Amino acid sequence: MRVELLCTGDELVTGLITDTNSTYLESRLFDLGVKVERVVLVGDVRPDITQALLEASSRAEVVVVSGGLGPTADDFTLECAAAAAGVPFEEDARVLGWLQERYAARGLPINPSALRMARIPRGSEPVRNLVGSAPLVILTLGRCRLFFLPGVPREFRALLDGEVLPRIQAELEARPGRVFRAFRLLRTVGLPESEMDLAVAPLASSHPRVVFGFRTHAPENHLKLMAEAPSQAEADGALAAAEVDCRRVLGAHVFGADGDEYAPVLLDVLGRAGATLATAESCTGGLIAQWLTAVAGASTVFVGGAVVYSEKMKSAWVGVPPEILERHSAVSSQTAIAMAEGARAACGTTYGLSVTGYAGPGGGTPEDPVGTVYCALAGPDLVTRCERMSFSGDRERVRLFAASHTLEMLRQHLLSAARP
Repeated sequence: MRVELLCTGDELVTGLITDTNSTYLESRLFDLGVKVERVVLVGDVRPDITQALLEASSRAEVVVVSGGLGPTADDFTLECAAAAAGVPFEEDARVLGWLQERYAARGLPINPSALRMARIPRGSEPVRNLVGSAPLVILTLGRCRLFFLPGVPREFRALLDGEVLPRIQAELEARPGRVFRAFRLLRTVGLPESEMDLAVAPLASSHPRVVFGFRTHAPENHLKLMAEAPSQAEADGALAAAEVDCRRVLGAHVFGADGDEYAPVLLDVLGRAGATLATAESCTGGLIAQWLTAVAGASTVFVGGAVVYSEKMKSAWVGVPPEILERHSAVSSQTAIAMAEGARAACGTTYGLSVTGYAGPGGGTPEDPVGTVYCALAGPDLVTRCERMSFSGDRERVRLFAASHTLEMLRQHLLSAARP
């Protein structure tokens, strides 16, 4: 099945917002064994949208269209669809009723602008949007089915998962000579994509039914495995065998699979160890604590963290001796060690983590240029360890990788401690 995605809106082609709908669609279709063949961005120009719809529908069996379904004057994607199909653009009683119900439930009168969302191409199928106003609209052009979704990511994802993907899956399953597929996404940290490729490349010949793919999602790198076979049992078996081999060569770099997220995995490892954690952050500005506290129930193991940005607060809140700061500076292994030990002592936790460094764009020294970060781990069963890292990129990237590496120090230690 050939699938294409068309995203409309001046805000996309001028860089005002980032297109996240494409990556979400690509990821979700991968789970069905379908690769998006083409993604096209088009500004708010009627002839361009109409032509893009005609071209995409001539190539693909399914086209997912994102954006341009709202109540404003620049929301005319469905008008272009009607023009492409050569059918009238008219008010639909079902959509009008849904809009009236939605506005009444909010105690608001429906306004003329909102009524624009009740108009769809004649012969198309509207599907109610349960998390927004504009409906999903399904239109057939020749052999192609087009799914028109709102561009708002929350609405796009809800309608894609709840309505579009089940229809695509049903069509795939109904096709004769169907190929069965099984999927796994192995998630790693601390392993460059090139090294992952080198590690798993020798495995490909042993698993001819499995396609190996790679994806970078900083600070993580992901290995995508897709097995194909004449039956589901064979596909599942081929995938399982490949996964075992991949986990063997990638080792502890793999922290989870499929929908696993790093912070919940780490907190679970801490909980199973009966351990607690406190943090002291300088250059990351609380990013580690933000990741951990985004997980419900984190308080059972994460006691708290301090953002000790200035030298004064490094001493006042986590007890870094002033003489260490004076002799070695705020960005040094000695300061990082004192921060980790101070956070652990102040909070009475099993472990303490710290990070300090130069995130840029200013700062740095000849010995420790911008991008230099010191990460430290203190605990009851180890001599406080500090690692000096050098990260490239802008300020955001340095902070991202600094936070990730600091947490990974703890995860690797916990894994080592749990081994017999």
